[in-house]
Amino acid sequence: MANIPNTLPLPMERKLFFTEQFDQKSVAALTKNIFEINEDDRLLEKLYNVYDMEYKVSPIEIMIDSYGGRVYQCMGLISVVENSKTPIWTYVTGAAMSCGFILLISGHKRFAYKRATPLYHQVSSSAYGTVKEMEENLEETKRLQDIVEDITIEKTKISKKKLTEIYDKKIDWYMSSSEALALGVVDEII
Repeated sequence: MANIPNTLPLPMERKLFFTEQFDQKSVAALTKNIFEINEDDRLLEKLYNVYDMEYKVSPIEIMIDSYGGRVYQCMGLISVVENSKTPIWTYVTGAAMSCGFILLISGHKRFAYKRATPLYHQVSSSAYGTVKEMEENLEETKRLQDIVEDITIEKTKISKKKLTEIYDKKIDWYMSSSEALALGVVDEII
């Protein structure tokens, strides 16, 4: 066994804050942090193993207060969260609306502060150009809506029937933290 140094490196800070709109810049910054923490954990685990010590991974905590934003960037971030070897816990501190809702439900463990407000609604977009271009845009928006619905059904207790009702009524579905807990949107209220 190798000599154990007096101190081993400590893990990186794991409390991250997402308080912006989902766009390329904001999602790239959060994605970079998640990748860096995963790499840090991988290297620390190897280092601890050299000294026959167990490295205990702590979760990444993402504090969410966002009104949503760009769906494509959100889908990319969700893939990163789902594939993170380091567990990711999501917290809604104020608002987790639209894309913020999808990020919230994608955490490996999910929390809501008592007065937080998750919101689910259908995907929105705008179209311009030729009739054919607008038809293609509509088809793509429908595809994205199907993805959002699939993620929501997979990660919560919300039924397809309820999502169809929200879609048909064209409403924004604001939830209290208690309602979010009952629907499996979050695992715990803080």
